[in-house]
Amino acid sequence: MVTAGEVDGESIDNLLSQSLFITCTGGNDYNAFTDGIVPVSDAPAFIAHMVATYIKHIKTLYNLGARRLGILDVLPLGCLPISRVPIENGSCSGTDNWQARLFNRLLRREMAAAATASMPDLMYSIGSIYYTFYDMIKNPSSAGVREVARACCGDGKLNAEADCSATAHLCPDRDDYIFWDKVHGTQAAYHNCVHAFFHGSPRYTEPISFTQLVASPSVDLERPSPGTNRTARI
Repeated sequence: MVTAGEVDGESIDNLLSQSLFITCTGGNDYNAFTDGIVPVSDAPAFIAHMVATYIKHIKTLYNLGARRLGILDVLPLGCLPISRVPIENGSCSGTDNWQARLFNRLLRREMAAAATASMPDLMYSIGSIYYTFYDMIKNPSSAGVREVARACCGDGKLNAEADCSATAHLCPDRDDYIFWDKVHGTQAAYHNCVHAFFHGSPRYTEPISFTQLVASPSVDLERPSPGTNRTARI
């Protein structure tokens, strides 16, 4: 533990190198498609740019001293309640899920390449929000939930045509649901995700589990040369 009187460069380096950093981004960027800013035909190039930008920010964390990194991928966007609303039978959107899978696949490939090429000593694990949610949707009882399509808080079709508010319709037991509102998961859903990342099968984490990640040995960071300001803008 570092106290106020001990905060110096070396103490901060040690703290950073022993800490677990969790990053999660990408989902909101897909509003560019739903809002008509980016045509779906440009999805591959747009998603490749998203991943490249993500890797750049991960390198910034690395340069600041992060050595243990838990990265969360993008959930099955096509199965969000709001994504199901336009579909007559309320099923998942295949196009939206394809875009999410493309992002997740590129993230794994580019992260592995970047770690090998320019981030020695980095230990990381990619937790699959996609497959944890997908498996809960396909087999709710195994996850201890009942409702996988409707939002707990909202209104209209699938309780997903209005934002969650003080006047919205609220489900009787949120622990039965995997979606709190039209776009966000519930605490029950993310509890299942975290359990899978630490104790689940390799389907949910790669290249190592979160249990292996937090147990990995600490790395002593090289101190920068005198006068060097090791800061970065994210």
